[in-house]
Amino acid sequence: MNELKKITTYLKDNIGLILLLVYSVSFANYYIFYKSFNISIFNYVGLNDLIFFTLEYVFKILLIIAIYELIFFMIFSIFWGFYERIVLICKKKLKLYLNSDKRNRERILNVFNEHFSKGLINAKFTIVMLGIFAIVFLPFKLITIPAYFIYFIYLTELISKERMYGISVTFASVIIILSMIFTTLYNSYSKRFEKENYTISFTENNKLITTEKEKSSLNYLGETSTNIFLYDIESKKAKIYNKSNISDFEIQNSDTIDNYILLIKNSYPARKFMEMINEK
Repeated sequence: MNELKKITTYLKDNIGLILLLVYSVSFANYYIFYKSFNISIFNYVGLNDLIFFTLEYVFKILLIIAIYELIFFMIFSIFWGFYERIVLICKKKLKLYLNSDKRNRERILNVFNEHFSKGLINAKFTIVMLGIFAIVFLPFKLITIPAYFIYFIYLTELISKERMYGISVTFASVIIILSMIFTTLYNSYSKRFEKENYTISFTENNKLITTEKEKSSLNYLGETSTNIFLYDIESKKAKIYNKSNISDFEIQNSDTIDNYILLIKNSYPARKFMEMINEK
């Protein structure tokens, strides 16, 4: 709780600098991306669009970190359960534990739980350190890899004896800024030459506009609070649609995220973790 309070205080003391950084990063990314399609984006964008652009990216980073936390917690909990049983067997107390009532079981488990938190942090740090060699296999690399390194900084801060919030926040900010710029440059190229699967549809003046791969050569570039931007990869022309003139707006859900969720849900660590919870 004290650590959280210190972080909150640090953010409050530097709120002005943080807002300036958010606006500057959003400004640069908007300009680089839309200028590559010859769109004068600042004729269509407002301050709210600028701040939400960066906040959305940061939120995605935090969401990925939360997923990392959940996965590593499940894996460690499984191994810790095996460790508890091995120790009880070695000390010849497993039979005593199994025959004990609920109260005595809790007393025995409390002995292990006292070391659980410290063991969890050290295990996560070790896994992340070793996992650096395998990050190239992560899905959605443009967001998961930056999140991975920020998560590493977070764990380093937890295990270090001296707290260096300023340095950690600075490193995390640099990672976010560089990854946002790289993502912008990558999208500027891919959306210009490659037809994407992301599908939106809407009606303008009784005419159906869609980015569906089989029916259109349009790519979705993005949107502000007032306009939607598409790009025709065949005619090489950007198209701007005012939201006040469109209706029947639809976004087709991608199965990619659903497939990854099911993959995690059906994985051995997830199934074993749920079995451990149900046992308790």
